[in-house]
Parts: sequence; C-alpha cells; structure tokens
Amino acid sequence: MAANKRTRGNTIPLIREDHPETYTGYPFVTLIQYRKDNILTIIDNSDDKEIGAFVLDLCAQESVNEERIIEIAINWYEEGYERYPISFEFSRLGVSGETGKIFRNYNIEFITRVIGPLPRFDMNTPPQIKRRRRKAPPPGMEIVKKVLDLSRKN
Repeated sequence: MAANKRTRGNTIPLIREDHPETYTGYPFVTLIQYRKDNILTIIDNSDDKEIGAFVLDLCAQESVNEERIIEIAINWYEEGYERYPISFEFSRLGVSGETGKIFRNYNIEFITRVIGPLPRFDMNTPPQIKRRRRKAPPPGMEIVKKVLDLSRKN
C-alpha cells in the first residue's frame, strides 16, 4: 500500500529563469506557472516555502487601478527594489488597502516555473537596536536632586 501513496505538490524542483533577452516589458513583472496556470505578478517576497505576490491578472476583477500599481512599481524599481519589498512602498503611499485585494501567497510545492525577478527579503530576523551606555557624570560636576510634587493642582 505504501507504494501507491500519492504525494501533494510537484516532484520537480522549481525552475527559476531570468527574462529572455528579447523581453521588452517591465523588468519587475514575474510570470509564475502555478499548477497549470500562468500568472502575471509583481513579487513582494519569497522564501523556501512560499512566494507572496501581487497578481496583475486580478486587477480588473477586483476593481484595482492597474495603471496606478504599475506607476508605483516603476518608481519602486528605480529607487530601491533591492532594499525593501514593494508592499512597503504601497503602505508608504497609502494604497495597501486597495492592493491587498490582489495579494496572494503561492506554495512553492505547486509552482513549476518562475520567469523574472524573484526577490527575497529576510523578514524573520529581529531588528538590532544599538543602545548607548549611560555615562557617569564627570568628577567635580554638581548634581542637584529635585523632587516633583504631583499632588499640587494648577
């Protein structure tokens, strides 16, 4: 019986390709082959288990202004696509409520091919905060302690 066990997802590893040299479209657009569908996306972030992407094919269906999203993505790509995900740019500009309608997560097991950029930002590491040590006052400096009277009304 164990020999007939059916596995979920692909047994074929993910094929990652750059845009062909003849490609003349937007450099930030990625084609995802998910199961048997080809989906045009702008990838927000990816890791070993899933890819988060804004699906351009859903813009008309969800009444999202596709031209506005492309315009924002062009500016993001020119300024800092390597530094932060596009969702940060959408949030900064106040359109994340609108773009949330077209955001989808795709399980890597069901993706066979990705053509275009596949950005990866490590979002699981906690931010490092640099704290300065408190310096002791230099010798000879007078320290005056004042007590605040909080019971007094103005």
